[in-house]
Amino acid sequence: MNQKRKTPFRDIEKDGVTYSFLDEWLLDREQARLSYVEGWASEGGSDALSFGIAFHDCLEWIAAGKSHKSIQRYILSPMRDRRTKKFSRDEREAFETLMQVVKTVFKEYVKYWEAYDKEFNYIYQEYSFKVDHETPSGMVVPLRGRWDAVYEQADGLWLMENKTKSRVDEEAILASLPFDLQTMLYVHALQKHTGRDVSGILYNVIRRPLLRQKKNESSVEYLLRIQDDVVSRPEHYFMRWKVDLVAQDVVDWVARSFNPILEQVAQWWESIKADPFEPWGSPFHYSNPQALFTKYGRSRYFNLITRGSTEGLYQRLM
Repeated sequence: MNQKRKTPFRDIEKDGVTYSFLDEWLLDREQARLSYVEGWASEGGSDALSFGIAFHDCLEWIAAGKSHKSIQRYILSPMRDRRTKKFSRDEREAFETLMQVVKTVFKEYVKYWEAYDKEFNYIYQEYSFKVDHETPSGMVVPLRGRWDAVYEQADGLWLMENKTKSRVDEEAILASLPFDLQTMLYVHALQKHTGRDVSGILYNVIRRPLLRQKKNESSVEYLLRIQDDVVSRPEHYFMRWKVDLVAQDVVDWVARSFNPILEQVAQWWESIKADPFEPWGSPFHYSNPQALFTKYGRSRYFNLITRGSTEGLYQRLM
């Protein structure tokens, strides 16, 4: 495949790593390189992804002090989703209906948690961080990401994680959080940033409605049916769990999971950084054939890896 870029989209030593990169790298080093070094990204996305992004945007909009009334214009703006540039009329209408679903659910979410959220002393909301982490071998790796929210109460400092899901397994969520890569990376980064222990995680789940629009149902009728469902059983759509942490939980996670992963990432990067666009001489770089398919179907880089086609992708700028 032809490569026009002369410098990497991201450089691990300068730009660090994110959860998204680590998640992709653990699955397939070549697909992570296509994203991180060459800058390829998907033009499209699923309804679940679009719902999640838009809901997080609404939370960020409110955190910035903007009004609920202006959310309507913001989430429907063609500028907030690249796919709108290639939408057919039917696709655009479907996307706009999905954004109206977001607006409907978000309005009820704010009502449901309004009194509870007034008790929070927020330190950060939708805050982008970059902190350095030193591996046991001495390599300093910047960690980057965004905290949904950080707040303080009498029992200490808490990280709030906002997640949109269609199905919820409470037992699995509560058991796995102290081991979860994204959550614990954010906890670890928060402790390094503040110099304080984190008391725990408030896991805030918003369930994405699974109601489908009926054949002869108008968009207005469909949205009213969703609103009625959310209003009638808000506990089904809006859930929060507090998971306590002790200092040793974070220490153990860093030692047993995070450092070993970062040491391997550092070894891999050192072996390809001289020419990251031609990494095949490195014994630490490979394309995982099993990563071409995910539980949702073909991976986003399927065409690029198998046929050298960039269909459905675009190359991000610096």
